Amino acid sequence: MKSKITLIVSIFVFFSLTVNSQTIWDGPSITVTKSNSADWTLEENQDRITPTVWLTRKNAQGQFNIAQETGYSFGSPVDTEWGWGTTADIGSITFYNWEEATNDFNPYGDHLNISDGPMVLHLITDNIYIDLQYNSWTSGNNGGGFSYTRSSDPALSLNNFESRTLKIYPNPTSNFLNIKNLKENQNIEIYDILGNKVIELYYIIDTTIDISNLSKGLYFLKVNAYKESIIKILKK
Repeated sequence: MKSKITLIVSIFVFFSLTVNSQTIWDGPSITVTKSNSADWTLEENQDRITPTVWLTRKNAQGQFNIAQETGYSFGSPVDTEWGWGTTADIGSITFYNWEEATNDFNPYGDHLNISDGPMVLHLITDNIYIDLQYNSWTSGNNGGGFSYTRSSDPALSLNNFESRTLKIYPNPTSNFLNIKNLKENQNIEIYDILGNKVIELYYIIDTTIDISNLSKGLYFLKVNAYKESIIKILKK
């Protein structure tokens, strides 16, 4: 239990340092999709952007933050605000809650005209600004499907994480993660954003890790005995 608490604290500090030093995310583009009638309670149908903002949608109505609320209401997704435009023009963008931004004041809260152009998503508590473009949106009580492409943490913009010795690539990745230049036997551990250990391996020199069974989202890789003890990994 103590080691898990320590890991969670380390992740929190790591996140805090990143957020404080960079508030506009201009890293690799990520496409998030929830199919019609898909189970919104499953991680694979949620966009877990930070530990406190997980965007998803039920089979009707608008999006909500399942990390902090159980369903959609006026003001959802909580801890977010939305504006039309891109982060290049962030100084001239007016932000609203999602329903006001989409000019949707019907009781279902499910109207969105994706042709209106790109949006900027602001994570209020974390003070992160993200470019976002909707690709599809199912209106009415027809399954609640949606798809959008958004920017990600700029710390992930290097496909290779490379120190003077250790290389980890590609990042983001969908299936496999390569680790090169391990000098000796090392424990390799991967944690989810809640601090749960999802992979633990013991390898020599170079290796490839299969992460295809992990749900989409942010993870933290730890290689013992390296100064860069916690490395963010994005599973697409």
